[in-house]
Amino acid sequence: VQDLAFMIDFLKQAFAATEHYRATGSAGGTHVEMRIGDSMIMISGGAPNNATKPMPIMLFLYIEDVDKVYQAALAAGATSLMPPTDGAFGEPRGAGIKDISNNEWYFSNWAARPDAPPPYVEPEPEQATTEMPDVIPMLTYEDGAAAMDWLTAAFGFQEVTRWIDDDGRLSHGEMRTGSGRIMLASPTPAYESPKHHREHCAQARAWSTVPWVIDGALVYVDNVDQHYAQAKAAGATLLGEMEDGGPGRRYRAEDSEGHRWMFMQRPLR
Repeated sequence: VQDLAFMIDFLKQAFAATEHYRATGSAGGTHVEMRIGDSMIMISGGAPNNATKPMPIMLFLYIEDVDKVYQAALAAGATSLMPPTDGAFGEPRGAGIKDISNNEWYFSNWAARPDAPPPYVEPEPEQATTEMPDVIPMLTYEDGAAAMDWLTAAFGFQEVTRWIDDDGRLSHGEMRTGSGRIMLASPTPAYESPKHHREHCAQARAWSTVPWVIDGALVYVDNVDQHYAQAKAAGATLLGEMEDGGPGRRYRAEDSEGHRWMFMQRPLR
């Protein structure tokens, strides 16, 4: 589209779309990903001198309230292609509009049929976390209790279990993020974190100059840019800037004791 900002506002007003990702390319154009219901669309535009010619398309959506969306789209600047009509497209009710960039949108209610599955429904939060993952990273920290507090503040992990021995050391801790879990502990006073180990080990220092996640963990998150900002504000050691491309938008960081993590944008299911 030519007027990218206007188009983004239109989608928010008409379809209650939410923006999930934005990046500007070397030619000055911008790529934006927006979510409508359980689906994602990608939009590009805004290049200097209108270098890229718009390519209008037609899309079809299943929504809950045809009349509400139709009126919201007209209020946002769309023109009518078909007013809300009962029985349209073989569904209970449907309508059509043309947006401000000449894309055509048709939408209707969903009619359950024996030969068609229902639309995808997001699981409830408690459903997503009741089962234990098949693989759980087990990490060791010099001060496990402090590490749990830090992981909550920096990475947004949620505490599940914290067992403190009589000597004040963490004997067992569990934390979760989304459907994933980690376990952590402080087994003996002699344990040395990766951060302190490389202070006197030349080989460990050499390994740490490579900003890879060595013996670390990968975590999928819903909004990796927001997560990056939270980790940075909490003092995480960032191993580089945000990265794009396969396998996904991501960043790498070290926690308070030198354990390494990669956080990646959760793919749309």
